[in-house]
Amino acid sequence: MQFLIRFAFLFNMLFTSVVWAAAPATGLVVEGDRVPGIALGDSRADVVAAIGAPDFCQSAETAGDRGSCNFPVEGGGAVSVRYRGVNGGNPANSPNDIVHALRWYEAVSGWQTTAGIDTALAAAEPDQVITAYPDAEVTYNMFGGLYSVVDHAQGFEVIWVPDFYTGQVHVNMAIFAPRTPPPPVSLTTRVTDIEMSSSKRRGKRTVRALVQVRDQDGSSAAGAIVTAAWTNPDGTSATLLDVTSMSGYAYFEVTGAKRGNHGLTIEHVDLEDHDFDTDASVLGASITVR
Repeated sequence: MQFLIRFAFLFNMLFTSVVWAAAPATGLVVEGDRVPGIALGDSRADVVAAIGAPDFCQSAETAGDRGSCNFPVEGGGAVSVRYRGVNGGNPANSPNDIVHALRWYEAVSGWQTTAGIDTALAAAEPDQVITAYPDAEVTYNMFGGLYSVVDHAQGFEVIWVPDFYTGQVHVNMAIFAPRTPPPPVSLTTRVTDIEMSSSKRRGKRTVRALVQVRDQDGSSAAGAIVTAAWTNPDGTSATLLDVTSMSGYAYFEVTGAKRGNHGLTIEHVDLEDHDFDTDASVLGASITVR
């Protein structure tokens, strides 16, 4: 009987420790080094000993490697732990796997970085993050909103994710081993397509040209000024301008057009901080109007 009572007591203690163990609700985040309860370089066994069992794990590199695990944080929220193998390779679902990145979400508002940034502040005043990390790489989304602030040298990043259904923006943060910043991206524009068409109504001809402009990533280059030369069948020409739409298109139209060959030649694409890549561009098109 005493054995059963003692066993029940030990089982109870074990169950309670697994259920209630969690990362601390508050504490200091040292960029490129540690968050409350976990440090980069800790083993998988170290993490479990410090903050208990994960809520769940999933494969990261290969099936069954349990390379990414989510752990609860006291008071709500979670921290995601990404593992690598002991020698830097893929994780092996081993107690010796090493923590190489940590990410936490906005519900974890009690973790503050050495620069004084937490998720609540990042959500309410995102410009404060840029001020706190002046050497970081700042990226904006296609709508002009702040997407990420990544300080490679310190090993820290903040990401803002918009929810298009609610209009809210959700914040998450991460630390990783400091690294050399990548070389700056060369910002360019290029014309990827020119489509010309014509129509005739009540004896009057209209010729149209639709010019597609993309940036270095292949995304729509909105707000670019496209300068083009329109050549008429008699050899005369005129300079036309248009500004690309949100979908990256400039539109040109000539009404009362004469029969014969009409041509469009792109002279320049002007977008702030971007160079026009003529070598990668479609620079001309033509159409014969009957």
